[in-house]
Amino acid sequence: MSSDTFIAYVGLRFEVRADEIEGIELRSDARIAVARRLGLNYYFGNFGGLQERYLLFIGLQIGVLGIGNSKEMRFSLPDLQISFDSTAAKLKDAGFAETPELHITWQPDT
Repeated sequence: MSSDTFIAYVGLRFEVRADEIEGIELRSDARIAVARRLGLNYYFGNFGGLQERYLLFIGLQIGVLGIGNSKEMRFSLPDLQISFDSTAAKLKDAGFAETPELHITWQPDT
């Protein structure tokens, strides 16, 4: 049984077009290939509910919160800073030009 969740990521967020979905699901998408090669996390899903809005996050998965997932998270600021800096460096090494950001996004149960 699934439920609404909040996804917390530091890194990059991409709007996914319909013609990109299969490549992401098969892990043949170039963004996922480079993320896996460099030890970055990725998360893909429908964040639009019935109106279907697919997003791909690449970077550091801080957590997935919700009824069926974690209820809370706790981090020390020094550990977070080290993780954020490492993630930013890996994204740069991967060739991404965008600046990493903190993303906290609600994913409705559909």
